[in-house]
Amino acid sequence: MTMPWEAVAAALAAALMHAAWNAALKAGNDRLLDAVLLFMAAGMVGLVSTLFAPAMPLQAWIWVGLTSLLHLPYVYYLARAYELGELSHVYTIARGLPPLMITALAAVAVGEVPTPLAVAGIALVSVGILTVGMSRGAHLQGTLIAALVAVTIALYSVSDGIGVRTAGSAVAYNGWVFVGVAVTTLVLSFALRGGRAVVAYAQTNWPRAVIGGTLAFVSYGLVLWAMTFAPIAGVSAFRETSVVFAAMLGVIFFGESAGARRIVGALIVALGAVVLKLA
Repeated sequence: MTMPWEAVAAALAAALMHAAWNAALKAGNDRLLDAVLLFMAAGMVGLVSTLFAPAMPLQAWIWVGLTSLLHLPYVYYLARAYELGELSHVYTIARGLPPLMITALAAVAVGEVPTPLAVAGIALVSVGILTVGMSRGAHLQGTLIAALVAVTIALYSVSDGIGVRTAGSAVAYNGWVFVGVAVTTLVLSFALRGGRAVVAYAQTNWPRAVIGGTLAFVSYGLVLWAMTFAPIAGVSAFRETSVVFAAMLGVIFFGESAGARRIVGALIVALGAVVLKLA
């Protein structure tokens, strides 16, 4: 499978939106509750969208359930990593490591074995991403936790690639996935923070959650749609170029340092994207 221009455009648009909602998450006071509220908002949008989508076959619900469960460690560790490290560094580790992991998993799970040129493109994207955001002297525990986030991202990305193809409808699958994630993460927040704390936080922070949740829903819907006709690993690699956007947001809104390293990293990502498209 090659990377059609429609899939490239969808993944890049998703990358920009994904970086934006992660920046909103970093801006909050309680990263875990911000993430949960975001997924709650996305889940509500998803529930409405399912009213206009076809029914899914039974097999697709298995992947919805798996992805929903994988978001428990994803949300917990992502929130924890943001508490310890800078947006650009944490986001870089979390999004820079998955492309090659996804490539290996997709080859085993669905038989999508990329060409050597495609592997080179994916590798360049990963190297460029890591170059953009990795920082000397970064918080060690935050870095390790971000690596755990990367593992969960790789797992649920392949799960969703299989699931959306099984569902036969990106709208239906995306909607029900966000409903499932909303339920599981809400349970997590009640267990870790308590119901009163969740409600109180929601009362004052819901506007940001609505914006971030809508962005998350639309961005992932684009990714899932692209995965229905393009390689899972390729779509994921293009989506992870969001790290470049996140680094820019970190510099603009959070006063994080910028320099030649980030420019070089962005150029490497761009080169990897070109190679991947030509593969």
